[in-house]
Amino acid sequence: MNPQSKKILAAGLVAAVLLALLWDLLPLRDAQARVAALPASGLGFSSLNVPLNNTEKSIFGTAQVLKRIYRVGHRNFAVVIIDGTRNRHAVHDPTYCFRGAGWEICNERELSVTGGAAKIVTLQKGAETRTAAFWFSDGQIRHGSVARCWWQMACRRMTFGAASSPPVLVLVQPLDAGGSTWDKLMTQLPFLFDL
Repeated sequence: MNPQSKKILAAGLVAAVLLALLWDLLPLRDAQARVAALPASGLGFSSLNVPLNNTEKSIFGTAQVLKRIYRVGHRNFAVVIIDGTRNRHAVHDPTYCFRGAGWEICNERELSVTGGAAKIVTLQKGAETRTAAFWFSDGQIRHGSVARCWWQMACRRMTFGAASSPPVLVLVQPLDAGGSTWDKLMTQLPFLFDL
C-alpha cells in the first residue's frame, strides 16, 4: 500500500469514527410535542393516565411512553404510545408482546386510515378473544410495518433528523368484552389517527 492510499484510508477511518460519534451523541428531535397535544378529554370521551409498571419501565428504558385509558361512551380502550427517539429498541413489533403474553394471533388485517393503514389483529387465549390495532406514525405516514419503522429511524439517525419526523408506535386495545368498531373509534377519537 503506497503512502497516498494509507492517508486516504486513515482519513476515511477518522471520518467514520467522527460520524459515528456524532450519530451517537447529538440528540434528535423527539415526538413529545405531538404526543403531549393529545387531548385527555373532550366531547364524548375522557381518559386517565396510567403509570408504567416496573417491568414496562425496564423494557422501555429511556423511551418516552404515554399509557392512557380512554373511556368512549360505555367502552374503555387502552392506548400506549411509544416514542423511541431516546431508545430505538423500545419500538418493537407488538405481536411479539401478544405472543409472549400467551395470546395466539388468529387474524391480521389492515384498516385504512388517513395517510396509510393500521394493522388490526385478532387475539385468542383459550376461550377469550380480543382485538387490537397498532400503527407506526411519523405524523404524515401511517403503517403497520416494524421493518419500515426501523428503516425510518435509521434514516433519521443518518440524516441527524432531517429525513422525517420521529415515528411513534400507537397501540390501541379495547378493554371490554365484545367486538370493536374500529371505524367508529376513528370518528370518536380521530386525534389518535392523526398523531
